[in-house]
Amino acid sequence: MVVLAYGYSSDGADDPGRITINLSIAPGSSTPLLLGRPLGGRGVSVEIHGPDGLVMAAHSMPAALESDPPGDKLAAGPAPLNFEIVIPAAAMCPGHRLRDAVREGTEPGEKAHALTVGVRDPAVARHRSAHGVEDAVDLLVASWPPSPGPADGGGTLPDDQAPERSAEAAG
Repeated sequence: MVVLAYGYSSDGADDPGRITINLSIAPGSSTPLLLGRPLGGRGVSVEIHGPDGLVMAAHSMPAALESDPPGDKLAAGPAPLNFEIVIPAAAMCPGHRLRDAVREGTEPGEKAHALTVGVRDPAVARHRSAHGVEDAVDLLVASWPPSPGPADGGGTLPDDQAPERSAEAAG
């Protein structure tokens, strides 16, 4: 899974705005990765860490698919599965603003805000195991700036079974 783009937008002075994140999942092999509906079964988890820690958390978020084929499974492969997540202002931690959460370090030596997105699905672990990955886990993670693991060493992405949205995103 990779982050294709993300940014802040607002419809005017009275609109608190939103963060929109575009992502893509590809199987990494010729065998399609068949994910559950909704994406990942429990939705998508998103966190942003700033220089001083967590500034935004939204878990069990719905994903808008670029194309939504019929059936009970979502296929990544042979074409990538592209989707979008929209994060409302209510997901921000107190004292933080959406606009500030998407900016990167602009001053020399200033640490950038780091985005981490996670999707859990048992199919991920099965797919990885089928391709020889030992101790395969069910979590797909993408981060920005790109990183092989959760951004900033953070990533408190939940592995609970709760299908409902968290209070942070319910706004």
